Amino acid sequence: MRHMAKLTLGIALTMLAASNAHGQWNVARFGMERNRVYTTFGLDPAFVTSVGYARTFPVLTHEFQITGEVGMASNRADTRDFRSRIGTQTSLASWKALNLTGAATFVSRGTDNAIYRGFNFGADLTGAVGVYRPRWFVAGEMGLDKAVITHVKHSAYYRDVFYPDAKDGWYLDAGGTIHHGLSAGVTIGKAELVGRAGWLRTENYNSLMPPFYGSIGLGVGF
Repeated sequence: MRHMAKLTLGIALTMLAASNAHGQWNVARFGMERNRVYTTFGLDPAFVTSVGYARTFPVLTHEFQITGEVGMASNRADTRDFRSRIGTQTSLASWKALNLTGAATFVSRGTDNAIYRGFNFGADLTGAVGVYRPRWFVAGEMGLDKAVITHVKHSAYYRDVFYPDAKDGWYLDAGGTIHHGLSAGVTIGKAELVGRAGWLRTENYNSLMPPFYGSIGLGVGF
């Protein structure tokens, strides 16, 4: 019974961490539009709707985009399942239209379900290689989303059914998620439509449910 309890809690903590954490935008446009407002919707791993703002500024020879966004699970009209992210994206190296990009994101997220109430702080590091032109881009991406520290408060159901002596509190290194897939976008006027899709695995490369992610985003530059 104790082994089952630990397994159940481990799966729950992994799912809290399993949000691929960065938004991919067209780095070829970073010097053209300094500001962007955007919204995204997708399976991430629940259905999540996010809104955000991005600001681009130059540092030496690189254009950096800083983003901030908040999101909520779409199946519940409250703030009990939420995510907020602050991140940066830039082109690390380029040759003509080919770019190697990197993104680093700080993530906070929480959930309230039948097993536990959880809140954590984490980070995502993602790299992508692709062709970026002012009107479109396509790239392959791969990253690791890591839950750095997590607070868990177990429910009465969990204690009654699985493990009555479960301890509430903070957990270090609750797990991580590897995400890899494709992203692409097209620009029409000031609007940019971006799609992302790929596969999710645990940091030990075990399967997750759902085993994939996908999202669509719309940003307007100004």
